[in-house]
Amino acid sequence: MEPKVVNKETFKAVGVKWIGTYEQAARGEIKVFHHEFLKRRNEIKHAVEPDNIFGLSYHNTKDGFTYYLALEVEDAQSIPEDMELITVPAYTFASLDYKGSAVHEAYTRLYTWVKQNEYTLKQSDLEHLEEYPGSFDPLTGVPELKIHIPIMM
Repeated sequence: MEPKVVNKETFKAVGVKWIGTYEQAARGEIKVFHHEFLKRRNEIKHAVEPDNIFGLSYHNTKDGFTYYLALEVEDAQSIPEDMELITVPAYTFASLDYKGSAVHEAYTRLYTWVKQNEYTLKQSDLEHLEEYPGSFDPLTGVPELKIHIPIMM
């Protein structure tokens, strides 16, 4: 698929949080974290689309970041133990659908597309948002996701 610009309205999500370094992520800790989330996602009540998992990346230091796996919810009255409510503001994104083993290459392609089309990155808080199908298990499957990078128009 070709990159494109999409708008997403603000939404609330409930999910789990991982904090670590880029090195830890590269070693596969997020894959294990994602696998564990799949076992718990049915605890989240009032999910808008239970088969659409959001990965939200907030870079907070030079070497590390905070990553959430979450489901969008209609009602956040009941938050399971060890989970958090995340409010994602409205954004305009550069987006790319991807399936394959080299996710970093898809990110490079999308960042290149943003630059070539003279968009400005808007990554003051949310660095990127990923959407995964609920059937994807990162320990056994080929990555399949939508990558969204915040931009300004």
